[in-house]
Amino acid sequence: MMEFKFQRHRIDKFSREKILEELEKASKIYNYTEFGWRDFNKVANISASPVKKEFGSWRKALESLREHLKRKNIDLSPRKVSPNRIYSDKELFDEMEKIWKELGHRPSRTEWNFSEPKISYQYYKQRFDGWKNACFKFIEYKMGKVIILDDKQDQNEYSKNITSGFKPEDRRDISYKLRYEVFNRDNFKCVFCGRSPAIQGDVILHIDHKIPFSKGEKTEISNLQTLCCECNIGKGNR
Repeated sequence: MMEFKFQRHRIDKFSREKILEELEKASKIYNYTEFGWRDFNKVANISASPVKKEFGSWRKALESLREHLKRKNIDLSPRKVSPNRIYSDKELFDEMEKIWKELGHRPSRTEWNFSEPKISYQYYKQRFDGWKNACFKFIEYKMGKVIILDDKQDQNEYSKNITSGFKPEDRRDISYKLRYEVFNRDNFKCVFCGRSPAIQGDVILHIDHKIPFSKGEKTEISNLQTLCCECNIGKGNR
């Protein structure tokens, strides 16, 4: 008679030998150079999760792989770019410019990852407190000017509007927060000619009232658009 036991045998449990075998296969694909767990997931028959669980961390897994390969007289080379490297703004924005130009528009997370970047999407998010902020800072960098101030300054501007008896939408001046929202909505490019400082370095972006404020329209996002300097001047001339 079959004996039923409460304990179960996990079918997703792999032996250390099997894991090292998969790590060795992956290292061969990457020319025996250190690789990240995301790289491992792309080529291995198992996921990185049981690997990290078996060894305690991905770093320790690579150390064990290095010892395993050394016994076969094979060296595991360090990565060309350390995952803990601190990048300069120029390095970050040069990489963003390359991928932005290849795509012709602001990269989404998926598009960024598929472009095989040298710097991860997550690094930008952590550095700039969000992907949209990273893209916006890149545009500022390309334009050579600061577009948005910090929240405290923006709040001071808002408070000034309230104390002066005007709502923000009833003033001609456009808050920095609203400028950010308009730039982001319009993908950081001129809605007339499509040019962007991300692709053409000499482009300067302006925020324009579609229907002039002088004609009684509001300073709100539905009445605002992104124009380059040339198109904004041309619109004014017309």
